[in-house]
Amino acid sequence: MKRFILGITVVALMASCAHKGTYSYSEGEKSMKTTVRISDKDRAGEMQEIPGGPFRAPEISGGPLKYLPNATVFRMSGDFADNVAVTLSPSGELTYFPAPTDITADSKPISLGDGWWLNCQGIGPNSVFTKYTFAQYSELPETPSLEQLKNSIIPGAKVTDMKELPIKLSEAQRNPELAKSYLNN
Repeated sequence: MKRFILGITVVALMASCAHKGTYSYSEGEKSMKTTVRISDKDRAGEMQEIPGGPFRAPEISGGPLKYLPNATVFRMSGDFADNVAVTLSPSGELTYFPAPTDITADSKPISLGDGWWLNCQGIGPNSVFTKYTFAQYSELPETPSLEQLKNSIIPGAKVTDMKELPIKLSEAQRNPELAKSYLNN
């Protein structure tokens, strides 16, 4: 089981760090290495050995693996849909805050009705809202300091409820009505 987990980890790491291409894996009979054939246009046919084998991994084609998260929806303690969120640890330390370049028109949550919003910014259960609007924050020349961000938190402005939907975020953004239908179940 440990070899299987190690093998899957190695495959995931290789796929996430690789350029476009098709990868085939083969297991050497007496080798403790796995050979990877890389077939992107710059390194076509190049063979590379990695430690950790032998393991049997699935064949992957079409490029690197990509993880697409399921959509999440949230409710908040007030009308803060136009305010940039940051996330705090239980002890009150900032654990997540975006750079101004991370904030775009697509970062704003999408209303699903009944106080539910589609999460497009990476909000979590410990997220709170700042005085910065999306427009103001995206125009900042640099990310505010931790002290500035903490001082910008609106007292009591927080996520009050959160759910994960069984569809991907991109699908929920394209079809908010589908996302909304999962809230009524």
